[in-house]
Amino acid sequence: MNVKNNCRVENISKYLIENFNAIEITIGEFLEKNKGIYEDTFEDIAMIFKIEDENIIKNLLSENEKSEIEITINHLIKNNQIDDVSPYMNKISTGKLIIILLESKDKINLSGFVMEGNGQVLFDYLTSLIDEPIEKSLNPLDETIEEFSHFRPYGKYFK
Repeated sequence: MNVKNNCRVENISKYLIENFNAIEITIGEFLEKNKGIYEDTFEDIAMIFKIEDENIIKNLLSENEKSEIEITINHLIKNNQIDDVSPYMNKISTGKLIIILLESKDKINLSGFVMEGNGQVLFDYLTSLIDEPIEKSLNPLDETIEEFSHFRPYGKYFK
């Protein structure tokens, strides 16, 4: 991805810390929570941050995201599945954690990012720093939520 306005990772990290209470974490800490990812995947990762302040995260959410999180939480509680999901995915899917991986090909300027969690305001800010269009992927539990919206008492294929 090309860099727009020569955005320095250092300046972005200060902004994340000051405005969103972001905390820098190491690749090791990130990998501890994501067992299926290998360290060689992080060649262009300059910094990794986490945001755990639920009040800040709540302010970053769009109305649609708030609704999706509420549906997810209600479903997990109603079906006693709150402990079935990994604690990491549980926090991500229920609006209690955001992870931001800042990519930099030259280790100085932002070349891309990966954001795990919900927070449209933060996503829009990071997207504005990138020159190329960014594709937003789904929340890990979005597929499950969609399936539940079609659920019928005897299964989704019965009327």
